Amino acid sequence: MWMRGATKGLDMSSSLVQRYLLQSKSFHPRLTWLRGEPQRSGHRMQAATESDDLDPSQCALLVLDCQPEALRSVENSRALMFRTNSAIEMMRRLCGHVAFTRLAFEDCDYRFTPSTNKEFTALAAERRLRNGTSGAELHPGLAVTPSDIVVRKTRLGAFSTTNLDEMLTNLGVTTLILAGIHASGAVLSTVREAADRDYRLIVLADCISDTDMATKQMLMEQVFPRQARVLTSSRLERALTSHISAGHVTAVI
Repeated sequence: MWMRGATKGLDMSSSLVQRYLLQSKSFHPRLTWLRGEPQRSGHRMQAATESDDLDPSQCALLVLDCQPEALRSVENSRALMFRTNSAIEMMRRLCGHVAFTRLAFEDCDYRFTPSTNKEFTALAAERRLRNGTSGAELHPGLAVTPSDIVVRKTRLGAFSTTNLDEMLTNLGVTTLILAGIHASGAVLSTVREAADRDYRLIVLADCISDTDMATKQMLMEQVFPRQARVLTSSRLERALTSHISAGHVTAVI
C-alpha cells in the first residue's frame, strides 16, 4: 500500500476504494492491486474520454479561492463571477454537488510557515488573508448556500491541508469540475492533487482566470488536457443533461 504519510495513507486508500466502486458496477481492475492480487498481463487502465457518461449526482463543482483579494488581481472579475454563478446554478439544478475553497490564515499558520516555502513565507510576513477579515472570506456575490461544502486551506491545492477528499468521497463524488482563481496557482495544484487521487477531472475554461492570461491559455491548451477535459460551461451542461435525458437522473426544475 502506498502512503503519503503514516497518518494519511490508510484514509487515502479507503477513499480510493470507495470511489472505484462507485465508478463501476464491476470490480475495478485497480482494486486488485489494493487487495494484493496480481493484475492480468497486458492490462491497461482505460482513460476517461469525451464519451464517458457523466452522472451529475457523482459530480462536484469545486470553486477555488473566489475571494475579494484574489478577484481584484484578475481582469473582468464581474464577468467571471457571473459565469461561475451560472455554473453553480446549473449544477444544483442537475442535482450535482457544489464546494468552495478559500485561502485564509490564523496567527499560528503565519507563525509556523516554513522559511523554505518561498511563496507563503512572503504572504505570512505581510499577514495577508487573515482569517476573519473580509478579504479572506468568499466573495459576497458568490452563490453559496448552507448545504454547500466550504473548506479553509493554507496552501494552494484544495486537498493538502483539508479533509475535502473525505467529504467528497462520502458524497459519492467521482468527477471533479474545477473553476476559480488562479489557473497557475490553486487550479494547477488542485488538478495535480485530484489526479493523484484518481478523480475524473473537468476544467471549466470560461470559469477560470489568472493574473497572466497568456499563462492561462498555455495551461488550458498544453498542460491541463494531460489530466483533465477542458470544457466550457455550456458543453458541460450538454454532457450532464444527456445523462438525464437517458432517464438516469431527475433534474430539479
